[in-house]
Amino acid sequence: MTLQLTEQPGRDLAVFAAETAARTLTEHADQVDRDGVFPQASVTVLARTGLLNAVLPHHLGGMGLNTATLAEIARTLGRACGSTAMIWTMHQVQLACIARHLDTADAPLAEFFSSIVAGNGLIASVTSELGVGGNLRESRVACDRDGNRISFVKKAPTISYGLMADAFLITARRNEEAAAGDQVLVLASTDQVELHDVGEWDVMGMRGTRSPGCRISVDVPSTQVLSTPFAEVAAHTMVPLSHILWSAAWIGIAEEAARRATRRLRQAGRLGTSGTAPDLRLAAIGQRLDALNGLLQSVIRGYEQLDEMSTGVVTSDFAVEANSLKLAASTETVEIAETALEICGMQGYQERSAHSVARMLRDLYSARLMISNSRLQETNATAMLMRRYG
Repeated sequence: MTLQLTEQPGRDLAVFAAETAARTLTEHADQVDRDGVFPQASVTVLARTGLLNAVLPHHLGGMGLNTATLAEIARTLGRACGSTAMIWTMHQVQLACIARHLDTADAPLAEFFSSIVAGNGLIASVTSELGVGGNLRESRVACDRDGNRISFVKKAPTISYGLMADAFLITARRNEEAAAGDQVLVLASTDQVELHDVGEWDVMGMRGTRSPGCRISVDVPSTQVLSTPFAEVAAHTMVPLSHILWSAAWIGIAEEAARRATRRLRQAGRLGTSGTAPDLRLAAIGQRLDALNGLLQSVIRGYEQLDEMSTGVVTSDFAVEANSLKLAASTETVEIAETALEICGMQGYQERSAHSVARMLRDLYSARLMISNSRLQETNATAMLMRRYG
């Protein structure tokens, strides 16, 4: 079915598209999780509705959505299928990293990027690297320049939906002489890379993301290196937008667990109606979700103000708040799903029960590993100490 999406403008259009696409995601979510397969039908419907390029401005073939609407979509998709929601959020971040940081010197890269976007190509993130301890802001591998081409081989412990990607956005040191933190972003299509030693993806949750590690060999024209240093891209776009969209998706997953717990209590006649005592655990879930959504909206407002100011400076206060959102969402949502499991009992524990929260809980356990919570806690602690005593 091809949707006619010209009837509603802006946010209404996008929300309508997400709610419609969510039906397909829901239909396939359990099978995607059970078999650990890429959610092709779900990604296809996202492309058909225009949501695959939602973060891009209109002149680059996108929907021109603001961050608040993008987060609303992530929540909607998260309620339907955690794996598909995470694929969508990761892809949006890769698109934004390029689109928001193209320079006048990047005309060939812009043309190449536009060709990928026009074909609804999925762009995978290759920022992780063996040997740097999970530090996004350091690379060991360096670009080897030969005339107007660059090449390198990178060992990545995970590559988001790597085997299903149409292109890759890869971090590397600028050159052999560059420091570990002097990184660039390289955009490469699948026909410009070779994937070797592809690992297994047999994991607890987010099984449909299909993100095994591998060794990736890259050989591209030097024009496919983004002019803007990765340090700037990471600070302004990759890290804060990831925290916002990931958190929104995790909140959506937790909301689905809460919905199933509510349905179970309604079935058991324990919602506090008709003179029965309410289950106070459900009220606690609601309070936690309200608090998370409030923090999410606060960070979104701060991020949109940052975009409006265009000062080129990301304040430490905003960085701490964005990190705090990720820390809270990645832990609180797990506890929400655990409480939902307690409410649903054995029906919540069984994989094929209508009240099962097993998939939600397993998917949410991955959250604290995506940009490690311990690293974010260290970053926040340092910033807070500097603010107080620096």
